[in-house]
Amino acid sequence: LLLHPAEATSPPQVTAVERALKLRSARAVEYRGMLAACMLAVAVAGAPPGRGVAPNRLKLTSRAFVPFTLEPARLAFGVGAAELLVYDEAEKYAYVASEQGVINVLDYAKAIRPVVVSSLGVDLQGRVAKSLALCSEQRLLLVAVTTPGHKTANGAVVGFSTAARGASPVPPVQLFEVEVGVGPDSILPNHECSTIAVANEGEGVYVPPSRAHPLGYLIDPEGSVTLIDVATQRATLVSLSGLASTTDEHLIGKGVHLPFPLKALEYFDMHSAKKSGVVDLTEARRIYTPATQLEPESLAWSTDGTKLFVNLQANAAIVTVNARTATAESIVSLGLKDWSVGGGTDGLDTVRDKKCLLKHKPGYSTLRSASAIAAFEVDGVGYLMAASEGDGKGYGEMDEAKKFRKLIISGVEFHPNFEEFSASSPNVLRQAFANFGASSVRLSVGSSAVDYTNPTLPVFKRAIGFGSRSVSVYRTADMARVWDSGSLLEKEGCAAFPWAHNSEQDEEYSLMYSEAYKHSNQKTQSDIAEKNTRSPPALSGDACANRGDGKPGPCPMAFTVDERSYKDGPNIEALAVGSACGRLLAVTATKASSIAFVWDMTDASAPALLFTRHLSPASRLKSPPIAYAAGSIGDIGVEAITILDAESSPTGSAAVMFAGAQSGTVSLYEFLLPNGSSLPSAGQAGSAAIPLAVATATAAAAVVAAAAEPKDRHVVDSTAGGAGAGTAAAAAAIAAAVRDEQGRLTDADRGPKEKQIGKSSAVKITEGIMLATVAVGGFAGVAILVISIRKCRKVTKKAPASDSKFWSEPGSEMAAAKK
Repeated sequence: LLLHPAEATSPPQVTAVERALKLRSARAVEYRGMLAACMLAVAVAGAPPGRGVAPNRLKLTSRAFVPFTLEPARLAFGVGAAELLVYDEAEKYAYVASEQGVINVLDYAKAIRPVVVSSLGVDLQGRVAKSLALCSEQRLLLVAVTTPGHKTANGAVVGFSTAARGASPVPPVQLFEVEVGVGPDSILPNHECSTIAVANEGEGVYVPPSRAHPLGYLIDPEGSVTLIDVATQRATLVSLSGLASTTDEHLIGKGVHLPFPLKALEYFDMHSAKKSGVVDLTEARRIYTPATQLEPESLAWSTDGTKLFVNLQANAAIVTVNARTATAESIVSLGLKDWSVGGGTDGLDTVRDKKCLLKHKPGYSTLRSASAIAAFEVDGVGYLMAASEGDGKGYGEMDEAKKFRKLIISGVEFHPNFEEFSASSPNVLRQAFANFGASSVRLSVGSSAVDYTNPTLPVFKRAIGFGSRSVSVYRTADMARVWDSGSLLEKEGCAAFPWAHNSEQDEEYSLMYSEAYKHSNQKTQSDIAEKNTRSPPALSGDACANRGDGKPGPCPMAFTVDERSYKDGPNIEALAVGSACGRLLAVTATKASSIAFVWDMTDASAPALLFTRHLSPASRLKSPPIAYAAGSIGDIGVEAITILDAESSPTGSAAVMFAGAQSGTVSLYEFLLPNGSSLPSAGQAGSAAIPLAVATATAAAAVVAAAAEPKDRHVVDSTAGGAGAGTAAAAAAIAAAVRDEQGRLTDADRGPKEKQIGKSSAVKITEGIMLATVAVGGFAGVAILVISIRKCRKVTKKAPASDSKFWSEPGSEMAAAKK
């Protein structure tokens, strides 16, 4: 419009610019070109994010070893030192919760060397954190807590102020505490941090025998959701009883899996030769409701904040809660995954043979029981991504998951422990035994596998396992599954890291009498002893000849291939979806074998696996205690992942953080692009990644250079290329129009000096660079001013005007902000 005013109707403001520039001037044409370039830069910088070039690998930037208490020297493998993780982008602090009841603070002011700041840590006073969340703008740290030994008691959400950076950093201070339901397992504020959602798992426990209860007894509370209004700290309980109805048949008819329906409890309590007279479920059956079977595990908010999606892992189902009315609206089963030839997979590995052999299993299915979910939106459509770990429900004395060899002993016979069972057809047992023989594959005895209509003679319908060994995408409007990764996790994980295929490293691979051993229960201590013993008089002994330092002991990862094949394979507990490098990415990681998978979610119905990364290469030939002592261990037992865009990252580049629960590590990785850069150019990251000043300067310089003599036209490409292909192309178009407009002018149109239009291109380019420099300086100055004002405004909110020391004392926060 500026370059060809005669060809379009100019708005008044453009006409005024034309008059001011005296259109019949060759030099004015170039100035108008640069003005157009500036307008282009503004448009480019303000445009919505584009779809950039996807990253193809990760670069380790830093790794921090976190103590399991608030004492910096208390470092150990296997004690859950980094169970939970949240990052405060405003203050560059990470909060890391330990299983031992503390929250440590990592300082990322120097991202390549994060340090633990013990003085900022939080002691939960005998309670443990089950979930963390953070509202950076509100300076609010949220912690869901429970008390060890009180599994069926109500929990609480505690709100703390976030740590404040300064000459003397201020530690978190408790602001409020709100009681919530039984066993809060996940906490998630909405996008505005006005409402906090809490998933109350309501997990049951079998109380051991006592004098008053010689057989013990079962307590199994109802699962629920709590919504907390941040402004008033008022809690609203969202019951799931309405969805569950009054009979199990309602949920079972919807395909919702019930681990121990009422008639199953009757079977075990009264008719099972194995359990009858061993357990007492009388009171549990008397007060039973179907909602006791529903166990909320994780949460996700819809992008508009009106819906809350609640993942029921034990039930392989999703509940949708209306956040405005605080009511549970619907429950949808995620269904079963079919592992037969027609199930759309390449099979799975369930055999401990130290090989990556995936096979189809006719008649075998697994529950799509998700451990983590994340909501996102693509082209205005809402989706939910789910990572399936695969876990059964247990009460201690009663466990839903049964080893195959303890359930079925032949193609025609059940184990004596389940002698009351009958098969729905002869082929059911034959197929199951052909698939698994005398293996230890875990099968469910819940409602999806067994019909307890007649509790005296339960009918085994089919072999059902746990977990889909995949990640899946569901459309939130109807919870229809639009994509599943099939067998990709096992296939690609094994292709990249065959030594980590379904391998495991966890607290059981600790040394005898280590911190992990001391903090473990009796069963785990027995497992640790087994992993450290080669020739025991009583134990089976699973130790290796070389634990990584030439001595016998716990096996390195490469010697545990297939250890999880018969259990849950590539068990995934953590999942994150977020924007980085101009793309929507998802990151998942196997918990026991430490393989990370990075997905491009641009097409929600067909996500692309971009690459894999092993998070602890040293574990290949070193057992956890040896690698930990050497400082070479990576992230083991990943249960928390955080994706950071360039603006949020402490390095200024898009990154991802992993917290290894058992390794006690927090690692920061930068995403790298195919060109090896961690900072995408404009064309790679999408238009929103181009800073205004840089885009203006580059485009203006490109236009001036492009308007030079043809022999120097290559300067356009080299100059504009740095600002991205889109900006370069547009700048080149403007430059071409400049040359075209110049060509139309006659000598009569030119001023005295401008008749010498062929003067040095270098002069023209220099003029362009000078103008670009002025633009950069101007925009940078405005940016600094805006940032300074915002800083001052934040500081002024901290104290009343009457506090003179706060406002004027040298070295105060306000003095620093003014400076």
